[in-house]
Amino acid sequence: MKALWYRQTLSPVVAVVDVGTTKVCTLIGKKGGEGVEILGVGLSSSQGIRKGKVVDVARATRAIWESFALAREVAGEDPEMIYASIAGDFMSSFNLENEILLSKSGREVNRRDLEKVVEGARNSLKLSESRIVHIIPQEYQLDDQKGIADPRGMIGSKLKVKVHVVAAQENHYHNFLKSFSDAGLEVRKIVFQPLASAVAVLSPMEKEIGTALVDIGGGTTDLAIFYGGSVRFSQVLPIGGEHITSDLAIGLRTNKEEAERIKVSQGSVFSRHIRQDEMLEVKDLGLSSLQTVSRKYACEIIEARAKEILLMIGRGIRDSGFFHSLRGGIVLTGGSSLLDGLSELFSSVSNFPIRIGYPESKNFVGNIQTLQNPMFAAACGLLRQAVNDFFDQETLVSLEPPNAGKRILGKIKDFFMME
Repeated sequence: MKALWYRQTLSPVVAVVDVGTTKVCTLIGKKGGEGVEILGVGLSSSQGIRKGKVVDVARATRAIWESFALAREVAGEDPEMIYASIAGDFMSSFNLENEILLSKSGREVNRRDLEKVVEGARNSLKLSESRIVHIIPQEYQLDDQKGIADPRGMIGSKLKVKVHVVAAQENHYHNFLKSFSDAGLEVRKIVFQPLASAVAVLSPMEKEIGTALVDIGGGTTDLAIFYGGSVRFSQVLPIGGEHITSDLAIGLRTNKEEAERIKVSQGSVFSRHIRQDEMLEVKDLGLSSLQTVSRKYACEIIEARAKEILLMIGRGIRDSGFFHSLRGGIVLTGGSSLLDGLSELFSSVSNFPIRIGYPESKNFVGNIQTLQNPMFAAACGLLRQAVNDFFDQETLVSLEPPNAGKRILGKIKDFFMME
């Protein structure tokens, strides 16, 4: 009863930190009407992070703290809990099953049975050098009846569950958390980045009928496939928009900042649409003078790497086993999804319907103009999940309520053609 009163009378201020290869984004917010009220936004350039991995704890700590401090200054309030997103090529995921006996004669399934069958799946895992981040029920089977979303109240003798497991290599998980603790921040919950993005950009219907979410970030590309209302497959691909930038820097003999500017303002994945006489002025490596280069040549570099990224995504979708179940098509999100022509190229080689996933503005109130961009999908989804978790009574039971008097601040085509 005490926990229920707490849930009904308080609307905690929460912070979420989305740690990427190119940026760290902190959002602070709370429940606001039917949505989430954005109180503060903080952005900093990522440091000490490569392909999602923390490679320099001190620099990563500084980037996280800068982002958090900016958001807190705007919000004017200390958050009572922190969620953080995690992704990188040190993450792995797989599916497994577990079964328990309820009663030989059969009885009603209760909540404790669901916890027991899922916990049995967890106990069956032998991951000596990995940390489990999520165990997500996909569906249940009660005796011979399959595809059950929630078997509570139903009668049977055997209960089976299929779960999706997401794990992180222990050393990288430790370095990730240490970056927060060294910044004086205590993280309540870690969420796999593509699952957070899905909260922001996928509808319940898309998750039900079969949809692939592709979050193209700076250092990695996250793939998550949903079907029947649950995640069925996830994978982190060690390639992203930063690789395009690096290719451009090398090909144009300039630095990464100038290459990024060219990619965003003049880049396209359709080099054949660029005239031969179109030229660009690009700063040289020393930034001391300008050089003239062919825009068509720059776009050929971009196109080559973009096709490689799409090819890897296609392989991932093939490997998932759900290639023929994607009636909802593919949703592209993340900052690099806005590269000119990328969604059209993807559609032309995959024969799937493609759309760009933006955070839904109807789910937020307050300072939302800055966040209307796919690059903020993970952060927005993470904030919605943090608020929803608190107001979900069953989730609350598993969380220790925060102490109101205690602050958490301290010190390509073959792979896509239909068969």
